[in-house]
Amino acid sequence: MFYDNDSLNSLICNTYYFYELKSGGIRILRDIDSPEFFAGGNWIAFSRIRQDGTSVRVAHRLKDGYEINIHEGAELNSIFPQVAYKEDDHLIILNVAERDSTILTDVSQYCLYGEKWKVICVRREDQGNVLRYGGDGNSEGKVLYVDKTRSLDNFYFYEEKQEGNFFVCTDTNDREKQDYYTFSLVDGNVEKILGAEQMERLALDKYSIQFLEGNKRFMYRREGVQRVRPKKQEKDESFQLELWSWHDPVVPSEQARGVGYKKRSQPAVFLYNCENGKNYKVCEENHSGLYVAEGMDPVFAYEKDEKPYLGQRDWRHDQRFDLYLVDLRNGDHHLVAKELTRAVHWSPQGDYLLYFDNTKQSWIVVNSCTMQQNILTDVIPFALHDELYDRPNPAPPYGLAGWSRDGRNAIVYDRFDIWVVNLDEVQKSYCWTRGEGRKCNTILRLLDPGRNGLSVDLSRDNKVEIFDWENKNQGLGNLSANGKLTPLVQGDFAFSVVQEAKNAMLCIKQSYADDRDLWVCDRQGRRMRKVTDVNPQQCNYKWGSAQLVEWTNYKGKNNQGILYLPDGYDKNKSYPTIVTFYETHSSELHIHPVPGLSQAMIDIPTYVSRGYIVFQPDVYIEIGKPGESAYDAVVSGTRALIDRGIIDSSRIGLQGHSWSGFLVAYLVTRTDIFKCVNIGAATVNLTSVYTAIREGSGQPNMFMFEDWQCRMGATLWDDLDGYITNSPLLFTDRIHTPALIFHCDQDEAVSFYDGRNLFLALRRLQRPVWMLNYMGQGHFLTSRPAEVDWTIRLQQFFDHYLKDTLMPRWMKEGININERGVDQKYD
Repeated sequence: MFYDNDSLNSLICNTYYFYELKSGGIRILRDIDSPEFFAGGNWIAFSRIRQDGTSVRVAHRLKDGYEINIHEGAELNSIFPQVAYKEDDHLIILNVAERDSTILTDVSQYCLYGEKWKVICVRREDQGNVLRYGGDGNSEGKVLYVDKTRSLDNFYFYEEKQEGNFFVCTDTNDREKQDYYTFSLVDGNVEKILGAEQMERLALDKYSIQFLEGNKRFMYRREGVQRVRPKKQEKDESFQLELWSWHDPVVPSEQARGVGYKKRSQPAVFLYNCENGKNYKVCEENHSGLYVAEGMDPVFAYEKDEKPYLGQRDWRHDQRFDLYLVDLRNGDHHLVAKELTRAVHWSPQGDYLLYFDNTKQSWIVVNSCTMQQNILTDVIPFALHDELYDRPNPAPPYGLAGWSRDGRNAIVYDRFDIWVVNLDEVQKSYCWTRGEGRKCNTILRLLDPGRNGLSVDLSRDNKVEIFDWENKNQGLGNLSANGKLTPLVQGDFAFSVVQEAKNAMLCIKQSYADDRDLWVCDRQGRRMRKVTDVNPQQCNYKWGSAQLVEWTNYKGKNNQGILYLPDGYDKNKSYPTIVTFYETHSSELHIHPVPGLSQAMIDIPTYVSRGYIVFQPDVYIEIGKPGESAYDAVVSGTRALIDRGIIDSSRIGLQGHSWSGFLVAYLVTRTDIFKCVNIGAATVNLTSVYTAIREGSGQPNMFMFEDWQCRMGATLWDDLDGYITNSPLLFTDRIHTPALIFHCDQDEAVSFYDGRNLFLALRRLQRPVWMLNYMGQGHFLTSRPAEVDWTIRLQQFFDHYLKDTLMPRWMKEGININERGVDQKYD
């Protein structure tokens, strides 16, 4: 079962449904594109698609369908029914409800602000070049600045601060000579901050100036002194030399792709104090980033220095950096921590730094004034890093949820609960959720904490997302200020809030069998109403069901996975089964899959609809033992289902792609339990791939093994036996399972030669094997005709071995070079 896009295209006509929360009414608009709400949600603007393919932009009033054409590039007022646009030097502000417009002439630059738009603009008037503000269409507004002859340039306004800046050209013959001004709408004050001579003396680029709060200090970037190069020499074209040097930070294959090699260096950063005229260098050239603290008149910034670790890119996945605190009063640098990899955060007032220390596996709070550091795991008795993380590189933290409104508290997660960290006195930190998550084995997370810049009001109730780790059920709860948790919505489905309104929430509720429909409820999760039916045709298909299964793996640990059963499953009947996996899946139990063509892996609802059982076991890896870890989980889970009488031991296929392609290749060297196997884009010889170059990025593969997904956790020489043991190619003689290899010659992640080498090894041993190379395709298929072909052939392969269908001619006869594209031999 998959969609035929050629047939669907005639049905798709860009239809949008607009749901009215109070009445439940629905307005349907067809043949439109890119709708945007404005005017308090009472209007929408969209492009109407005409029959000839052209479009016109329209403003549409939702209550009665009234429409008016508007300019293609018009700005929309989020509160009032206004749009604005510029034509030549005319600024037009149109009231779409009243069809009334105001036109301001001779406008070179403008900015709209306020709920009911007012205008700040630069205009050419009889008295000269004028900067005005406060005009609303009915009045021209007040004059902020006027110059009879000189032009105003690069005007900018910060609405939140009610402040702005602009340049005034001092020399009509040299537009680069400019004075720099700031202004405030609070008091109407205009102040010259820098003269042209000062900017020239500091070698300022006006586009690099970044004023700090109060406009008394600014940072700017300046290129270093360029070395005088000798006159251009002729390039020797008689030969080309590529030099690989052991001390280069980045190898030539990555340099060729622009990684770590820039013709222009990162300029140094300076800070200039306008009050005392002092100038400080706060960042050297080629720095890795300078981040100024939040809040009024910041005193500190932090710098990340990656330079000491650039040469480690070959074997490390995460970019390491040293963290420095920078005093913006004098440019002094203070080392905070070395060899970090995770994000660093400023508190809202800029008086604390929060970073995650990989060695201590904890968040660290740094007082930027005293440099005192507090380790949060000293006051929080539970792990703050991902305890299930199974890769060699440092485990990530569970996360920063946000900051209290007053900025005096950070909110962080452990595996299950939410903690409030008192930044001034960390000993007063407490578990906001009272340990309820850990007690119930339920993961609690604040709902969309980023909606107000990570600001969390601790004095009122907050919504939390609920995820039951045992059964994977999801829901929504209410967390009071004193930590009482009240579940609002919870069940055997996946649940997420798309948007919150004053008295309502728009949600998505889904399960394997139920599509991702929109639901509306009040803010307490009551009066839940389904407002869409996005996939009504699904009732015409045999969709099947999904259930969580558990067993004890060969390590003696509890293992989970998802079992997909066809409709009408009867344990007394025999069904074909496919075991497929990639990392872990059980948390996706209630996610609704959208059927489609196979780009690499099987499409699960398609196979379940065709009478297959599909089993997805979770696979956690022991560092240094990826193959055997997969064996412990996958084979133990498969045998558990056999022992329970759920699946037929004689009709089991296996499939994996990329990372799991490597693991399934290993598995068939260890067991003959599977009747057939599809091995996709697999690394099969770790000893050779370890030093190979990735075609896509140009990066050496070593990081994949030592620090990342392949999980060897050691160099080839430190664990030679492990690399050999986990190389399926070296044990091809143990493979007796008929194999279909999928590997394309433009694979940017895994060398095509690995797939071909495995094919040739199996061919030499005269084992049943076929290899499909969709020429010109990469790690995954992106060509639709190729996807259709692969979907057909993959089904035919599994059907032949697991359903006893006739072997298609392409498997029986092959397709020689003269038959390519002429006879596909599906029959």
